[in-house]
Amino acid sequence: MPIRKVAVVGAGVMGAGIAQLCLQKGIKVSLYDASPEASCGAAGRIKKGIEEAAARGKIASGDIARILGSVSYVKSLSELSSADLIIEAVAEDLAAKKSLFERLGRIAPGAILATNTSSLSVAAIAEGAAAPERVLGLHFFNPPVATKLVEIVRAPKTSADAFKAARDFVASLGKIPIQAKDKPGFIVNRVMRPYYLACQRLVSKRCPPALLDHAARKTGGVPMGPFELMDLIGLDVNLAITKVIYDSLGRPERLKPQPLQETLVARGHWGRKTGKGFYLYADGKIAGENPEALSHLSELGPPPEEAWDKTIGAVILEAQLAHDTGIASREDIDTAIKLAMNFPRGPFEWRQRAAR
Repeated sequence: MPIRKVAVVGAGVMGAGIAQLCLQKGIKVSLYDASPEASCGAAGRIKKGIEEAAARGKIASGDIARILGSVSYVKSLSELSSADLIIEAVAEDLAAKKSLFERLGRIAPGAILATNTSSLSVAAIAEGAAAPERVLGLHFFNPPVATKLVEIVRAPKTSADAFKAARDFVASLGKIPIQAKDKPGFIVNRVMRPYYLACQRLVSKRCPPALLDHAARKTGGVPMGPFELMDLIGLDVNLAITKVIYDSLGRPERLKPQPLQETLVARGHWGRKTGKGFYLYADGKIAGENPEALSHLSELGPPPEEAWDKTIGAVILEAQLAHDTGIASREDIDTAIKLAMNFPRGPFEWRQRAAR
């Protein structure tokens, strides 16, 4: 079935970003959030995003008013009844998502229901829905307008028709859809988990976060080192995903949340959004290392280049484990990591390069 009318539930950063992406592709969007303040904030973000897209030549400046006129900020879930596709982008809370999908299944009996969860089980979210065959995962990455990858997660009861319609829709947005098994973290968040964990085990006063990040950029050619990236994502958000994956996979030692990050999160040092994470920030830019983070480092550890090699090695190992358990093919894992992370190569390509 063709998807012409899209609804987004959740007007946070991801919800607003998904809405903007659809709008720029000429799709009408209804946006709902239980909080009027969140809807107001989303309206501002979408307007700013559309204007920036016009300034970069992505859309014609004369189309700004028309595009902004194609979004409706609705006040009730019942106003989403005519949507062809409803994308949920609320907080990562399984009980809240299950309750929401139960309501959406009744309100919009003809719509495909998609969750933007980054780590929770799609099958579990679909349990309360009246028609679980219409439920699947559409995992967009931040920012949705710029990131090329969308993971499509087909739960055991997802119908072939719903999956095909969702896949065609993602392609119509100019994105690359890659199917992921309904397993903890799917492809990217599962494979990349050691990127955020191994580095914390390896840093020391000899190799603080700034030096490891520098080695990652210089030696690995990645756009951001692991500590810079965690600060951008939000240490709190990143830690929450780690905990879900760690618990869901039976608490393997290699994926155990690290005390350094847990301490910073507990003290409100969540990264760029709070002005403090592994780094300090001023006007959104790094203004030095965070003394609080440095104070928890051990005296000894490997030098920066070796720490980087061990960090990317842990990612390669996780990619192999994910492949061995049927999450995705080697080719899809490499493609997903390159598209989502903007890495110069995927983990299997990295392993092949290192073996030469």
